[in-house]
Amino acid sequence: MLSTVLFVSLVGQVGFNLIDPLEITETKSVHFGDILNQANASCRMTVGSRTGDACIQSPSTLGMFRINSGGSADVQIRVYSVGSQDIDFTPLLENETSEQNYQLAKDEFEFNVGGELMIKRVMEAGQHQITYMVEVNYF
Repeated sequence: MLSTVLFVSLVGQVGFNLIDPLEITETKSVHFGDILNQANASCRMTVGSRTGDACIQSPSTLGMFRINSGGSADVQIRVYSVGSQDIDFTPLLENETSEQNYQLAKDEFEFNVGGELMIKRVMEAGQHQITYMVEVNYF
């Protein structure tokens, strides 16, 4: 019995484009200003407004972040909520959600972060701070 084996091979190629990693910097932190120290009260701050039963008339600022990239790119920005037994913080991007896609046309891009702060129980009066995470990825 004769058998014939035919062997065929081909060399393939791989192409790729190296890009620089994204860099992100917080240039201004979110500051809600004066907040009423009352259980189950909240304050929501967005690009256009500051509302809620815990908001007291006072200066406040949105957070600002700067992205440095290697040029034009499509990125996805995501912010993550944090909570404790005392407070919950839900960060919000300019579209008032926790995720937004941007098309960067240059090396540097800035975006704002606001959010909603929920006071769950009465706490010690004075300055308080919490941390939250901002994630930026190419897509």
